[in-house]
Amino acid sequence: MLVLGHRGASGYAPENTASAFRKALALGGDGFELDVQRTRDGVVVVHHDWSLLRTTGTPSFIADRTYGEIAGLDAGSWFSEAFRGEPVPRLDDVLDLTPPDRIVNVEIKSRAGDAPGLEESVVALLEARGRLEETIVSSFNHASLRRLGEIAPSLRLGLLYDGVLLNPWDYARREGLRLYSLHPAEEYLSADQVRRAHEEGLRVACWTVNDGDRARELESFGVDMVITNYPDRCRPSRP
Repeated sequence: MLVLGHRGASGYAPENTASAFRKALALGGDGFELDVQRTRDGVVVVHHDWSLLRTTGTPSFIADRTYGEIAGLDAGSWFSEAFRGEPVPRLDDVLDLTPPDRIVNVEIKSRAGDAPGLEESVVALLEARGRLEETIVSSFNHASLRRLGEIAPSLRLGLLYDGVLLNPWDYARREGLRLYSLHPAEEYLSADQVRRAHEEGLRVACWTVNDGDRARELESFGVDMVITNYPDRCRPSRP
């Protein structure tokens, strides 16, 4: 079972920052998950919320700001004064700090009505760094996954969903989604669902697992990846 830091090691450092990603790797994580959006001028940045308010104190949406306006914001001190001045990173900067043998799970943050092009921008950045075929790209926006499959057939696509989705493999086929992995919330997962997913040729990556005992229970189910704020708590019992 692989262990990925949720927005990096976000229990120990401000989420979706270089410090959080480095910490996830330093704690022995196999990689990390992150969220991406595009700025008004088309730069792909790593940030979860549509608004900058919670993490930077700036009452503005990412889509309404240029990267130049965002680059100088402090995305660290909300978490701890020790991280004051931590910037909102660009996706390309995060890819550059990640060793080639570590996994990056890019979550596309997109909604109906957003300016088009985020999927194309992400694919271009992954291609430029030779990471297209080993990066997992997931989204709750399944239309976005369909678009990614059209423009990059070799991309590893992950179906994010909350709550209960009966027979997600059948849903994926109906929706024309060519999936690599399922990404359910951990509290809705059972050993039978993991077994069925594997029979369908799909991996299972669940979120957000912050209890070590629960992580090892999920490992016993056959879960392939857990996404956690605390990578050191969720190390697998088997190498």
